[in-house]
Amino acid sequence: MSIRVGVEVAGLAADGWLPDEPATSVLVRTPYGTPGLWPEAAAYAAAGYAVVLQDLRGRFRSPGDFVAGTDETVDGHATLDWITGQPWSDGRVVLVGTGYEAYAAWCASGHPAVTGVVSRQPWPPADPIPPVDGELWWRTEHGSGRVGHPGLTALATAATDLPLDDDELPDRWPVDMRPWPPRRADTATAVQRVEAAVAACRVPSLHIGSWYCRSVAATLHHAALAGDATCVVGGWVSPLTHELSAECAIDVPVEPDPTALTLQWLTGTWGTSRTLWLGSGVWRDGSPVPAPGHAGTVLTGQPAVLTADPARPYPSLPHSADLTQLADVPGVALGERAGPVRYHGHASCQVTGRSDLPSQLVATLVHQTPAGIRTVLTDGRTAVPAGSWTTEITLGPLAVDLPADHRLRLELTTSRYPRHPRPPAPATLRLDTVVLRAPIPEDR
Repeated sequence: MSIRVGVEVAGLAADGWLPDEPATSVLVRTPYGTPGLWPEAAAYAAAGYAVVLQDLRGRFRSPGDFVAGTDETVDGHATLDWITGQPWSDGRVVLVGTGYEAYAAWCASGHPAVTGVVSRQPWPPADPIPPVDGELWWRTEHGSGRVGHPGLTALATAATDLPLDDDELPDRWPVDMRPWPPRRADTATAVQRVEAAVAACRVPSLHIGSWYCRSVAATLHHAALAGDATCVVGGWVSPLTHELSAECAIDVPVEPDPTALTLQWLTGTWGTSRTLWLGSGVWRDGSPVPAPGHAGTVLTGQPAVLTADPARPYPSLPHSADLTQLADVPGVALGERAGPVRYHGHASCQVTGRSDLPSQLVATLVHQTPAGIRTVLTDGRTAVPAGSWTTEITLGPLAVDLPADHRLRLELTTSRYPRHPRPPAPATLRLDTVVLRAPIPEDR
């Protein structure tokens, strides 16, 4: 096995772990720089694979310009043609990637040399309304320019006095993150491109997701679309971001590293889908893709009045932070249920009420431990008109199993800034009925 660093592959920079005899190749095409992938590459090489790590066009050592969401098919196919023409290649290639790497992999997955795809926490997420903080972080630290800018989001946020959802923010931001504020249309073409590629996939695929990542909906959707899919969803965070906060309510059980899972899948020694049910810390065999279930009533809320104020939006907190620090912040309507409570899939919050002006509602599900620590599980948002209305807020997919001494909280607010935009205008919302429904597993 030889290591070649800084080679040119189809006109783009790459590193290679190349065997002495023909072998199946693992290809990772990355916008994040290859050095962080070297331990992963070494593990694949030790298992007998040839490995090629390639900087995408316009990133790090590769020439050209990088534009997030550009069709990566041409460069991907050219790289696959190069690999299969080498004496150390047996003509078979597995595409592997996390985040945007998974997007690049799916773009190239139609090539005849591809025998498998491993997609972890794929980009772009399938959010109907992209969260402001997540989009700002991605565009600032990974989605623009030639190199990454780790830590720049926090520094730039501290230096500006503009709201993060202000359309003038790009004029003061240190990198180009236009268009801004984020809209679903910004990544609609990329979402459609990936979904078409997944649906057309005729080779085995492994989908690795996390209930803590906003990409989980895309992970589950892709696993349902693909013809021969294995899926595992756990409690990992993206390797591009921080670890779970120390005070996080969920105690995630130790599981194999995703690279180890990928190797088990590649070698045929791990062949069952698995799901982590948050709260109980229990892993269950079987597909994480939620099957249709009975939509049971999980909890009901009391009538309440909420005030929407763009100048004082209800705040969000960083990923997995303890929400008890928001206990004294006004502007939240609560519903609460003691455990045990268990569901798997998309919960929906049905609300009737009225508003004096058009506004919005954010529904957030929170896990509270016996010690009082509160962590966001999932959320959703919808617009409401002036006058009387009945609305339904669909929350992100989840597998939750809270023990008897834990509690499930439903928090209704008119914002969760900066995760969600501030309300469009001052308004008063009167909530008359609140019902949270969720698919209850049949084996309950």
